[in-house]
Amino acid sequence: MSDPTDVTYAYLKHPITGETCVYPGGFEQKHLDSALQYKAKPTDIFVCSAPKCGTTWLHNIVWLIIHEGEKINGSMMDSIPMLEFCGSEFADNIDDSKYPRIVKNHYKYDWVSKHPTAKYLYITRNPKDAMVSYYYHCKGFDLYQCPDLDFSKMFDRYVKSDIEFWGYFDHVADWYERRHEENILFLLYEDLKVDPKGEILKIAKFLGNKYYESLMKENEKLLQEVIEKSSFSSMKVVSAEIMAIKRPESLPFIRKGEVGDWKNHLCPEQSKIMEDLIKEKGGPSGWSSLWDNYDNVWRNN
Repeated sequence: MSDPTDVTYAYLKHPITGETCVYPGGFEQKHLDSALQYKAKPTDIFVCSAPKCGTTWLHNIVWLIIHEGEKINGSMMDSIPMLEFCGSEFADNIDDSKYPRIVKNHYKYDWVSKHPTAKYLYITRNPKDAMVSYYYHCKGFDLYQCPDLDFSKMFDRYVKSDIEFWGYFDHVADWYERRHEENILFLLYEDLKVDPKGEILKIAKFLGNKYYESLMKENEKLLQEVIEKSSFSSMKVVSAEIMAIKRPESLPFIRKGEVGDWKNHLCPEQSKIMEDLIKEKGGPSGWSSLWDNYDNVWRNN
């Protein structure tokens, strides 16, 4: 019997290496096996991250850019497959004859299919806010079977990386080391919050000059449309309409989207543990300095 104060996970194995990958409870080996069979196409756009670091926000921006401001119609999962859940056959069936296929996933670098002309966008968020967001994410979905999820239990799991998809710290390090590769764009959630215009233009230029030029036409008309339709207020409304799996109204999928909300949840001791981990895990490669310009990531006041 599951513990309503703790998450329920499925521990699945890579069919070749035997390495374990943690999935939400209810998923089976067949889901992982199918996802790993997907072969990247030349025009594919992969939106990647550790859980709750801005993936939905980023893939919505990418969608708006390449679809010239047109919102997603119907279920989000039907338009932008979450590869690890939907599998290869479903992703392959997404029509890419007119627009590039967008593929969302939370796999680490080596588990993502590569093609030299495909685009890979990776977004990360400071782990304090990511952990709080993940707590509410799990609490609101039935597949985790934890309606009374205990915050301290989740925190302990998070800092030990005993959560989905290898946890946060190694996941970020894995992609950060590849940030200079030509077809990888490494982004910060916090930068997107502070300068949405600049970051959206950066994303468009990475996707291709034609997208950048389209945003800049007619006094930046499309750019302003993308900014407005990807704002938190717009995303909150849209996500409620296009989410395939419903959540309680008190626990919406798009909850706050704030930088620094961790201060309302982490005690000073937990904050210190998280900062020490950032320095330990991120020091060697340098990603520990990603938030040096953001006081609300490091300070309690």
